[in-house]
Amino acid sequence: MGVLHALAFWCAAASFAIRAPSIGRNPHGRASWAATGVGALGLLTLGAVVPQRDLDALLGGTNLVNLVQNLCATTAFWLLFRGSVRDVDRRPALAHPLALVAMLASFTVPFLFIRDRGDTVFTFIVDEIDQTATWSYASIYMACVAAITATTLARGVLGSRGALVVFRVGLSLVAIASVEEIASLTADHFVLGPVLLRDVLRAAFDPPFYLGIVLMVAAMASMTVRRWAREARLRGHRIRLARIARRLDLRARRRRGGLQVRTYDLLIAIRDAEVQGRELTPAETASVRSAELMLAKDLAG
Repeated sequence: MGVLHALAFWCAAASFAIRAPSIGRNPHGRASWAATGVGALGLLTLGAVVPQRDLDALLGGTNLVNLVQNLCATTAFWLLFRGSVRDVDRRPALAHPLALVAMLASFTVPFLFIRDRGDTVFTFIVDEIDQTATWSYASIYMACVAAITATTLARGVLGSRGALVVFRVGLSLVAIASVEEIASLTADHFVLGPVLLRDVLRAAFDPPFYLGIVLMVAAMASMTVRRWAREARLRGHRIRLARIARRLDLRARRRRGGLQVRTYDLLIAIRDAEVQGRELTPAETASVRSAELMLAKDLAG
């Protein structure tokens, strides 16, 4: 599973870094951007990139890194959820910051009651699952993730249909894996079923959970790439319209706003000039029409 853990980390880290320069121009995407950063930090604690023992040593070497991992993961999923319900009419109660605080506290408290956490080991939860505190800690954490992802599926929205499909598949995999992990933890703690069944349940968690994370990050990254491509096309339209406006000696109104507003104002100025009898060349007419179609599509979307 080390390869999948590393893939999930590098996908999240790359998405966080790539989106950083443009996040100032897209405040609506800050929550999901922060989610990839916090998520990358949580994935780093898995040990596939930096040895887990080295990270835990900074925290005292008593498997505290496992708690940090789960705190980061829950926060990342919550930030993603909060960003996805930004534009809904009524935000779910789960989107309130106090809900996040309550969830983090709900599994941090039982973690503190785990006896003899011992030296750093990746199988910490499995090794200590006989303790009720360990079972409660891990199960509550998984229940929080399941609740967040399920609510995101039910209430969250994304702007791109293609990305939405991939995003929903990723969310579904994480939600399913979280419920499956609760069943696995319960079977291990109460020694339910044969050893083979418990081994299968334990091994069935990582593939869907971390593949789901990769798909979610990929969906967000694709939205960023689509936005960059759209901005590049829009910038090209604005440059061409500005040339037409200069040839016609037009002065577009100057409003405060982004690239779309400036392009729209140039388009209106040129169309007004046409109404007043100014003529465009065939190439200019094609450029104006192309810009008009793009802006109309943006407004309709």
